[in-house]
Amino acid sequence: MSKRFFVFGWITFLLMLSPARAQQGTMDYATFIQIVRDHHPIMFQAEIKSLEGEAYLLKAKGGFDPKLLADIRQKRFEEKEYYSYINAGLKVPTWFGISLQGGFDSNRGQYLGNESTTPLDGLLHAGITANLGSGLFIDERRAELKQAKIYLESTQLEQQLMENQLIFDASGAYWDWYKAYNKLQIYDAAVVNATLRFEAVKNSALFGDRPSIDTLEAYIQVQNRQIKREQSRLDFQNKQAQLNVYLWQDGYIPLELDSAMTAPIYTDLAPSSPDIAAFLDMESLVSNHPEMQIARNKIDMAKIDYRLSKELLKPTLEVKYNALSAATTNDLENYSINNYAWGAHFSYPIFTRKERGQVKLSELKIQDQEAGVAQKGAHIRYKLDVAKNTWVSSYEQVIIYTSAVKNYETMLSAELELFFLGESSIFMVNARDKSTIDAQIELVEIQFLNQLSKHLVDYQLVR
Repeated sequence: MSKRFFVFGWITFLLMLSPARAQQGTMDYATFIQIVRDHHPIMFQAEIKSLEGEAYLLKAKGGFDPKLLADIRQKRFEEKEYYSYINAGLKVPTWFGISLQGGFDSNRGQYLGNESTTPLDGLLHAGITANLGSGLFIDERRAELKQAKIYLESTQLEQQLMENQLIFDASGAYWDWYKAYNKLQIYDAAVVNATLRFEAVKNSALFGDRPSIDTLEAYIQVQNRQIKREQSRLDFQNKQAQLNVYLWQDGYIPLELDSAMTAPIYTDLAPSSPDIAAFLDMESLVSNHPEMQIARNKIDMAKIDYRLSKELLKPTLEVKYNALSAATTNDLENYSINNYAWGAHFSYPIFTRKERGQVKLSELKIQDQEAGVAQKGAHIRYKLDVAKNTWVSSYEQVIIYTSAVKNYETMLSAELELFFLGESSIFMVNARDKSTIDAQIELVEIQFLNQLSKHLVDYQLVR
């Protein structure tokens, strides 16, 4: 055996044990996710969701705001004052379906109706308006306020879901990029090693230590590795472009990852150990999931609509009472319980078909949403089981494959040593080399699955 062939062989062997690690800078997962949290536009959009709920609640509270009222109507023609109505007051709605009101009326004119006449100094009034039938226990204002409070909670949960979905999607993009990067590194090393073996075999054939056909087989192996490397390079470029989608500055300026930044090397990544304790109370995990809480909130809002629709089955009976007093300097002294104005309004649809139809629609809506909650709970429970099983299994597989990769590398090293001693063939070396690369690629794939299943739990489910 030629000395040159022996030297080339050991160079190849040493290079194979030392994969390329030229890293000017490493983009680790924690840094990447922090950039997404701080700068991605969806994080700002998610915050808007919560602000939308607060605005809706503020709007609903406005239904109980006190109102200043004023009405002025006057008519003059040919130096005659036909009428002059000046009415001003304050109306204060309350939670119990009763409105408090007070005000001042000053009406005069030659053609003013007797019922509209007020004392010369004007008339003060204060009283209440009450719904004693429909609207006594709940009305549209109270229903809207109750629903607004529930809606606010739902928008906060939707904000959480939007943020969780973004981080989960960004995590998937990161580990896709990590996987593509490490595959490219593996095939880069494979091309280097295959090329060095080819040079060694070619020199050996020149000295007559190996048949020439071994040179062709070694070169075919170089070509195969080059094809895989180019495929991996294309995949890496596409995955890096996908990663750039999640890199922003202040939510407005898109960024790109510096070409010098690299992913961590797969041999340095520790497997993610599953937190089995988190899955012990499965029902609590399902019940506390944001999607389940949002679904239950929709049912609560539908129940408010149902209660309101049942309230509309009652007859409308509105009673209004105002105590009256002349607007003089001694208002309290002049006040008499015999001075008042009151009225009542009653209405009731005889067949109540519209109202009964609305009650039925509201009831069916609740039943439909309750069935949807049950189905959603089953789906979330399924996702939990899948996440747990995948996390546990992938962790065990990473441990096994890490050991298997070392064993394959040991076998390849031994086969190379035998080959360089003339006791093995290039066919066997290529077979060992392919098995080693396949094991390395599979380890990266399982690492990707292990990390992704962890994030599925972290960002899609609430503990």
